[in-house]
Amino acid sequence: MKTIKTNLVSLALILLTVVSCAQNKNKDFDNAPTPVKPKEASLEMNKDSLDLKIIANLEKQIAERKMKLTEEALSTVGETHSLLDEIKKGKKEDAIKKGEILIGKLEVLLTRDPNLSLIPINVNYQKNELITTIEEVRAASKLAQNAMNDGYYQLASDILDDIKSELIINTYLLPTATFPEAIKVAVALLKEDKPKEAELVLNNVLGTIVIQKTIEPLPILNAEQMIIEAALIDKKDHENVAKVLNLLSNADYQLTLAEEMGYGKKDKDFLALEKSIKALKKSVENKENSESKFDSLKKDIIKIKEKIFKKDKK
Repeated sequence: MKTIKTNLVSLALILLTVVSCAQNKNKDFDNAPTPVKPKEASLEMNKDSLDLKIIANLEKQIAERKMKLTEEALSTVGETHSLLDEIKKGKKEDAIKKGEILIGKLEVLLTRDPNLSLIPINVNYQKNELITTIEEVRAASKLAQNAMNDGYYQLASDILDDIKSELIINTYLLPTATFPEAIKVAVALLKEDKPKEAELVLNNVLGTIVIQKTIEPLPILNAEQMIIEAALIDKKDHENVAKVLNLLSNADYQLTLAEEMGYGKKDKDFLALEKSIKALKKSVENKENSESKFDSLKKDIIKIKEKIFKKDKK
């Protein structure tokens, strides 16, 4: 967990000194009024409870990823290890026979299910949470803009690097698509009576791990959980209007925070959500049956996550 204030104090002081001495190339930008969406005074949801629900949802996703492992795909990895053992024991003919069978099995398996070309063998996550406000993010963005305009690119980069609040999911994948070719090479080396070289080829392919990173911005996850909580309260009865409205206002705030942090664009990604929340709040205020509107909003949140935020990097 980090706060934007402590991380940016020294940078801000340096930059303010630089900007005060430099030519004012952005006078209109600096003097323009910045609209601020007020932060809700009360969360109406325990912060620890919110965090636990986000982590529980994440761990569910991780479990689902691990379930994608198939016994058949894992068995081919085990058989490759077994092939390596045969070579180490000096059982050349047995190793060649096993290798040729395994090549055919892998090629059939990968043709049938190309998704098995990368088998997830482990998944973990790290949480980099930034405790901040919209006003502080806007101020930091303005400092970064001024630094860029004056040519202080590294300083701007340092400032912008602090404006992040996200969960990073690391998926460790074994590239089984490379196995058939590696086993073919190993078998050819065995036929040439080069067992050590064959061992090296198999060890290399078994030791190759691809790391896939998925970024989940926390403000979006916070908003999603607040909307889920508001829907549950509203579904019970329509008498907790204030609590439901406050959760929706906080969700709206979190979405604006995500926008200010650069996780998407207002006109393309967040404007529709803002309008949906506004319409939903009106429905709640009138004590109408808002279940369908909540369901629609939850689906829209999922869509925006899939569209912008799940950017996998290898």
